[in-house]
Amino acid sequence: MRYGDLSSFQTGVAVPVFSLRSKNSVGIGEFLDLIPFGEWVKRCGLNMIQILPVNDTGWEPSPYSARSAFALNPVYINLQVVRGSDAYEKEIRSTREKYAAEPRVHYQDIVSWKRSVLRMIFDDRYDQLSRNVALQNWIEANEWVKPYAVYCVLKAQNNEASWHDWKNYQSPDASRVDALRRKFRKDVLFQAWMQFEAEAQFKVAVSELSKIDVRIKGDIPILINEDSADVWFDRRYFSLDDRAGAPPDMFSYSGQNWGFPTYRWDVLANDNYSWWRARLNQASKFYHAYRIDHVLGFFRIWAIPEKETSGILGRFIPSLPISRSTLRAAGFKDETLEYLTRPNYSRDQIALFLGNAADDMMPKYFEPFGYSHDRFILREAVSSERAISALNEPKAVKDSLQKLYWNRVFVPASSGDDFYPFWYWYDQPVLRTLPQQEQDKLREIISKNAESQEALWRDNALKLLSVLANETDMLVCAEDLGSVPHCVPEVLSRLNILSLRVERWARNWDSPFSPYYEAADYPRLSVSTTSCHDSSTLLGLWNEPGFDRNQFWQHLHVQGEAPRTLTPDHVRAIIRHLFSTNSLFSIPPVQDLLALSGRWVPDDPSQERVNIPGTIGAQNWSYRMPCSLEELNGYTALSSIISQLAEERRNRPLWKV
Repeated sequence: MRYGDLSSFQTGVAVPVFSLRSKNSVGIGEFLDLIPFGEWVKRCGLNMIQILPVNDTGWEPSPYSARSAFALNPVYINLQVVRGSDAYEKEIRSTREKYAAEPRVHYQDIVSWKRSVLRMIFDDRYDQLSRNVALQNWIEANEWVKPYAVYCVLKAQNNEASWHDWKNYQSPDASRVDALRRKFRKDVLFQAWMQFEAEAQFKVAVSELSKIDVRIKGDIPILINEDSADVWFDRRYFSLDDRAGAPPDMFSYSGQNWGFPTYRWDVLANDNYSWWRARLNQASKFYHAYRIDHVLGFFRIWAIPEKETSGILGRFIPSLPISRSTLRAAGFKDETLEYLTRPNYSRDQIALFLGNAADDMMPKYFEPFGYSHDRFILREAVSSERAISALNEPKAVKDSLQKLYWNRVFVPASSGDDFYPFWYWYDQPVLRTLPQQEQDKLREIISKNAESQEALWRDNALKLLSVLANETDMLVCAEDLGSVPHCVPEVLSRLNILSLRVERWARNWDSPFSPYYEAADYPRLSVSTTSCHDSSTLLGLWNEPGFDRNQFWQHLHVQGEAPRTLTPDHVRAIIRHLFSTNSLFSIPPVQDLLALSGRWVPDDPSQERVNIPGTIGAQNWSYRMPCSLEELNGYTALSSIISQLAEERRNRPLWKV
């Protein structure tokens, strides 16, 4: 869908659908809850609702762990409007009352209960639904539904195990899918019917919002779960030799391994990117704008060998490796290259890592390096992070072995004749054992190699992102956080893709004291925000260790010292400053807008977080708004404050770029 008029600064609010709470929803936000939330948004003078992905994730609460790039999550279906639900009115009402006051979303309980009720409704109406022309026409019009529905049925039959662990049907083709559809006709139709109902309700919500000029901005993750209908059926588009992640940064020394397969872009290109085009056209049924999650992956993805568990031993794809011939020409012998590629240590160095356990560990896990009697390498059986983590040893021993395993300058390519610099190559003990002349030569070669990557990444992104930007009329935004190549702003600008500016991180990190960028210096083609789903909220930020309140407060150009605690008036000053940025869009999360009033301020701001990256637990992806949408719509004092701030932003002249 087309976004529409962009003649003034646009302002919105970000909220996960699962966080919405109304008198009609049962334990979790639902698609139809977007309608009363949109009415509040309109009352506040805002233009847009930004949501997290709403794809089917099965029993996994993370919206970024989808089992389909196309299917919606049936947990967002409102049961009461489904035909045939009257027979279960009492059970629906009692379950709604059970979870009404719960402060968190009990995702797995809700999704299990809701699917069971949907199945009972379906079974009651099966004779009618099996002959329903509208349902059959919808299935035929959406090619993804057939393999998805069959995959879901087989997954249920295998106790929700990954397709890797199924005894049968691990590698299907279209004819096999059709045969399985006939064999399990009723169960397959049930899966398709849930999608039919979910899409109908989502489209109703979007239609009602469009009538009051409130737009929806969706979120399209770049990656898809390995245990998904897409990887199961369209295996040719994915590489299972690597897993995608993020390189090390200030938040994670060892980087991130997301566990998702990387794309085989050459195969996708040969198929005219049909899978991606279909994915975007599916999204355009619901969204006026969308956010490309981890847009940096379209420039280059951080790919980690399947045998590794952290993100530290990855390399960028695409990237230009350093060839063996280049290193030979610089005077490095093959023996030296093996020395720099395979982690090796002296006996004394191993003892520094393993302490008193060294004598026991040496014969079990180490062997001499080549013909050397004073250098040792890990045995082949423990030459991977996955193998080390599986050892029956104390955690401290396994952690030390892993650090030993990381000691290298290069990560070899599969060919054996190309090399990628290890992320921390410059700080490895093995580098310092070389003569200074060789160390200097390596620094020169690796530095030159790093400089050569930008043109490759720019051209790769222009090719891939052009497909996304031009396929639909949705407005395209990008999440460009992390280790950002220098070419990213140029490419996004050329393609009219909006970048992201999270105010706390919008700083000149290359200058002394890392000053914050001025509001006027934010790019026009950008989305500014106070917080995101992977960060603390404003109230949480204020108490984070290491956060310099005074520097942030001075950046706002507010008089006086930074307060020790944020009051609603202080939050208003921060939101007003955010709304003064030059960004075309400004979209803070709902938690930060609620902080403009003292009515729903949490005792513990950490409870407002949506997700803490790198952690697993009940706190993640379970945030629920502290008030119902009915209460929110009735609280005019808050909507008046937001409306005033939004009007100030809307009335600012847009012509200045």
